[in-house]
Amino acid sequence: MAFGSDPDHPTDEQARNSPEAAEWAKARERERDQLVKYGVFTKIKKSDIPEDSKVVDTKWVYVVKRKPNGTTEKYKARKVGRGFTQEAGISYDTDKTYAQMMRPETLKILLVIALHRGWVIRQWDVVAAYLQATLDYDVYVSDINEQGEVEYWKLNKALYGLKQAGHEWFKTLQKIL
Repeated sequence: MAFGSDPDHPTDEQARNSPEAAEWAKARERERDQLVKYGVFTKIKKSDIPEDSKVVDTKWVYVVKRKPNGTTEKYKARKVGRGFTQEAGISYDTDKTYAQMMRPETLKILLVIALHRGWVIRQWDVVAAYLQATLDYDVYVSDINEQGEVEYWKLNKALYGLKQAGHEWFKTLQKIL
């Protein structure tokens, strides 16, 4: 499959020029509303960015969420940082990009123990998880708004795609639990 040829994962250009462009615009608006709701960024002027800082690019990632029968459930757009443009020591620590995960074997053992003891299993879905994680470093990103103008943001919280986003979310979750 060629890059950008999956209709459920269009590129930004494909989404903006597709027959569903109005749906994608609503999805982008919902995502921007989430970013504002969680205080993810503060708009700044380019001149406010320190000279020794690296501005991280952002991009839109699109996905069509489908119901089990294959019909469209919703159009989802996510603003992500292009973490590969970050520089170690300037916008993140190389030793602070690791986020712990549970090994599949550990999960299976826990499920067997729960089944054996008659425990009730519950699952959580944290909406906009990474957007709730506070950053240790000053991270500056550029964005192109709906009018095609370049904006600059100082991030207050993590953005999906940043190298340290998973680590910062794990720290936030530890504090909560």
